Amino acid sequence: MGQDSAKVFRKLLSPIQLGDVTLKNRIIFLAHWTNFGNNHGYQEDGLASERLAMHYIERAKGGAGLVCVTQSVSPGGQMGRTMVHAHDSRNEKVFRFMTEEIHKYGGKVFGQFNHQGHTSCMQRPPFRLLAPTQMPGPHCYVNTKEIELDEMEEIKEYYVKAAVQEKEWGFDGVELKIAHDGLLRTFVSPYLNRRTDQYGGSFENRMRYPIEIIQAIREKVGEGYPIGIRLCMDEFTDWGYSWDYGVRMAIALEEAGVTYINSDSGCFSNYNMEIPNNYIPMSFGVYMAAELKKALHIPVVAFGRINDPVQAEEILADGNADMIGMCRQLICDPETPNKIMEMRLDDIRHCMACSEGCGLVTTQEGVVCVQNPAAGREKRLGIGTLEPAEIKKKILVAGAGIAGMKTAEILAKRGHDVKVFEKNEEVGGQMLLAERIPYRAEMSEVYRYLRVQLQEMEVPVYTGCELTEEKIEELNPDIVIAATGSKPLMPDIESGDVTLLNPREAMEHVEKVGEKVVLIDEVGYWQAMGVADYIGSVGAEVTIVTKEYYPGKDIEETCQEILYKRLLKNGGKALVKSRLKAVTGSTVVLENVVTHEESRIENVDTLIIAGQSSSDNELYKQIKSKGDREAYVVGDAAAPGTVLRIIFEAEELARRL
Repeated sequence: MGQDSAKVFRKLLSPIQLGDVTLKNRIIFLAHWTNFGNNHGYQEDGLASERLAMHYIERAKGGAGLVCVTQSVSPGGQMGRTMVHAHDSRNEKVFRFMTEEIHKYGGKVFGQFNHQGHTSCMQRPPFRLLAPTQMPGPHCYVNTKEIELDEMEEIKEYYVKAAVQEKEWGFDGVELKIAHDGLLRTFVSPYLNRRTDQYGGSFENRMRYPIEIIQAIREKVGEGYPIGIRLCMDEFTDWGYSWDYGVRMAIALEEAGVTYINSDSGCFSNYNMEIPNNYIPMSFGVYMAAELKKALHIPVVAFGRINDPVQAEEILADGNADMIGMCRQLICDPETPNKIMEMRLDDIRHCMACSEGCGLVTTQEGVVCVQNPAAGREKRLGIGTLEPAEIKKKILVAGAGIAGMKTAEILAKRGHDVKVFEKNEEVGGQMLLAERIPYRAEMSEVYRYLRVQLQEMEVPVYTGCELTEEKIEELNPDIVIAATGSKPLMPDIESGDVTLLNPREAMEHVEKVGEKVVLIDEVGYWQAMGVADYIGSVGAEVTIVTKEYYPGKDIEETCQEILYKRLLKNGGKALVKSRLKAVTGSTVVLENVVTHEESRIENVDTLIIAGQSSSDNELYKQIKSKGDREAYVVGDAAAPGTVLRIIFEAEELARRL
């Protein structure tokens, strides 16, 4: 650790004691569902995998002081079959390997335990859902089973078994989840717990079951072994409790002997506050940690979109927390702690909270990241896997959008001689439009990070300079890579008196957009909903038309919900199961795709059609056809797609050359 970093980040990089365990710094990789557990069928699921181990090892390798590994307890306690069982002794080999590797990098590792209870509904069909009271969770259509006393005792025994065996396997502590999901939060919730026995009714009775589990674990693991709590401080619902109740619970948990409180918020009924996207402010949860600090004598972890070391240090220096919880930031850039220690602050790749990659866990897919292709692929693409090129080549990249810049970054890091040409005056490609969507300015981080990497490696980027065949002949490279993007496709339709635009034109030239707008959503992604939000925010009356049951069907669900609410708030509306049929004068004619009935929207000023795009790859075809040098195509120029796919493909291509 450099002397400067130790001074600048005095709190963040200082050690902290949790029971008998010393963390080397205050940065915690928060537990999260990865979907990396092996599922080989009934009673052969919930098994730890090498992929899961490598995911957590990578964050220790990147410098995190503590890594928390989420796991389920009891055979029916999973959220889905790829959630790893803490109690299953078959996981010993993988977990021993994982803990040993984490310790090699100076990190500590805690197992986070949770019985999912009424939130075991990701699996289709869901498992039997257990809850204190038989009532469907507000988030779910499936009713629960009221848990019986013998079942509670059995689950408690699974908690204890998991803690004892994981201590033996090398885990340094345990964290119990009374957080945004799971059985224990339903016990402490006044709304969800309506029992009339010793486990319901009063505050003390609602707290009884989790405290009994804590005490049972403590008896077996000893006094010095850390037992932390991930605690939902505010459910953020009309029916739920707020932060003052959260503080009251934390006081009771401290009295029960827990080592620290790891603050949290939200629930499945308000998923936006559980996994906050970039519509939620950075550091939004710090005030809850600050309230805990006023009330407690044990360490407190702050959470809530903390993705910057200066931001983190300030939280600690102001006395609002003792440790900093980072989940998606360390998924996005596992080396954040090491870069802080090395004062390489511009090299930190900041999480944008876009939820485009990590949000896929709700669909039973593994955790990935838009900006970090190595997320979920750590063994093959992680820290230390990038090999120098055997033969250094002279490479020209046409296009400084995201595909071109990412390709150039990896090529340059491998030692190739790279030059990038961009016909426009700015780098960034379509991210320059994405960042204009209200509350999505952080999308600029994609090209900011890549631009910094290219500048540090002194890779020339020529803006306002199109790479032509003549330029290629002049520079005589070994390889040409076309990252020349795509062009929106527009239907052959008479637009009458209505101004016809594609989404990019609407974003670039909002002055062309009239007061009354019809927007045709043919792709179900940001091209329609993002544009609708942008032009609706400046006063346009927008009607979105889609053939689907709702617009923006392929947008991640938390963003989708917010966008739809904003559409309605801005005075817009959506017409579903409909398509564009014709334009007559200033009237847009629509047809229901089920009933074939026509409807009309009159006095329309602007028609925006968010349809497919077509690859702009003429340069690639020209070079390829000549056959005198290697030519490759990447990004939208190969096939229009999402930034998640494009960055991954760019990394893959650059590693091959």
